[in-house]
Amino acid sequence: MNATRALLAIMVAVITAAQAHAADITQLSLGEAISRGLEQNNQGRAARFQAEAARSGATAASLHYLPSVTLEETWSRSNVPVNTFMMKLNQGRFTAQDFDPARLNNPAPVSDYRSAVTVEQPLLVPSAWAGQQVAERGAERQEALAQLSKEQVAFQIFQRYLEVQQAKAQLQVVEKAVDEARESRRQAIVRTKAGLGLKSDELRAETQLAGVEQQAISAANNLILARMRLALATGGQPGEQLDARDGVTIKPPGQQPAVLQALANQQRLDLRAAERAKEQADAALLQTRTGFLPTMGAFGSWQMNDHATPVGRDHDAWMAGVTLRWNIFDGFRTWNTSAQASASRAAAAEMLEQTRKQVNYEVREALLRRQEAEKRLQVAQNAVSAAEETTRILAKRFDNALATMLELLDAQNALNQARANLVESNAYLLLATGRVYYAAGTFLKEVQQ
Repeated sequence: MNATRALLAIMVAVITAAQAHAADITQLSLGEAISRGLEQNNQGRAARFQAEAARSGATAASLHYLPSVTLEETWSRSNVPVNTFMMKLNQGRFTAQDFDPARLNNPAPVSDYRSAVTVEQPLLVPSAWAGQQVAERGAERQEALAQLSKEQVAFQIFQRYLEVQQAKAQLQVVEKAVDEARESRRQAIVRTKAGLGLKSDELRAETQLAGVEQQAISAANNLILARMRLALATGGQPGEQLDARDGVTIKPPGQQPAVLQALANQQRLDLRAAERAKEQADAALLQTRTGFLPTMGAFGSWQMNDHATPVGRDHDAWMAGVTLRWNIFDGFRTWNTSAQASASRAAAAEMLEQTRKQVNYEVREALLRRQEAEKRLQVAQNAVSAAEETTRILAKRFDNALATMLELLDAQNALNQARANLVESNAYLLLATGRVYYAAGTFLKEVQQ
């Protein structure tokens, strides 16, 4: 027993020393922690980059009707009769002697440097307009998801911040229980020495103290881990710790359930993303159906040909024209692609409807959980008051030899549990309140006010 007590004393001393350095740990308010997390959290940063990529894609899709200009330099050498004939003709070096059948059938190798500038201008591309709509709705969906990621990161930091506060409060509860257990042990030792108590009472008190000291070790470790989780949620490095500086205050939601549900239908970003996904599927279906329409484009080209020098000019020429293409039959590929897009659109519509149902359910659940949290807090407060009074009465009775040590220790255990439940109930109410705003899609607005 003495060895166990010594080991526990050493561990408690180590934890106390570690807590003495807690002042070196960065302390942040909830607002500061959320601001840091929105800036540094990797999940949020990834979502912003994805939104940026989608927006760049939408911009690229909107530029389809701008002309394209291509510069080209080509060198070739051949003794194929047709090729040599055309090379000399393009170079302006074709002569009457080149009509000699012997030269035509067995020409000497000819080199050609071709320099060309080509301009292509789309005139009518129905799929381009639809593709722009697809990309635009996709960018809006990704932007909504990026905003949703901010809400998720902020709420995660809120949870981690509450965990730090709860861990600190639990540690205070356990430390108080350690002090009370030490006092009980002292009383037992005094009574035993005075011949008024039993050795078994002293041993029970010793066991009680060892148990709560073990709880203190776990509570101190839980606080360290909670601080590390908070640092990780705000984008910190592994092993870094952040401490909660201030208490969390968040006003109770004053809106009626119907009002909160209507607000959620307007503000929830996952619902907005689902709506954009449905609109994107609509545009994608339209894009596949434009495959049945014709396309038209203009082109122009100017080229120089030289037999010996790159970018040389033995001769130059130009060409311009308009192209009309109409896909009359492509082996039913367009038909089946359209059917695929129609099924995807139906799936997006179903997902949108399911998201609406889920949003309404989550609002109702959050409100019910908050009502539950309020009642649990009231019960926990009453339990602490009753347990404190019971322990006070039994302590006096024990001093007057009217109660046993076992009864007193049982009362202290009940009080310790009641205090721990009160800490948990306080944190649960704050979390439940925040979850109501999160379900309504207004959490970030509320905590940043």
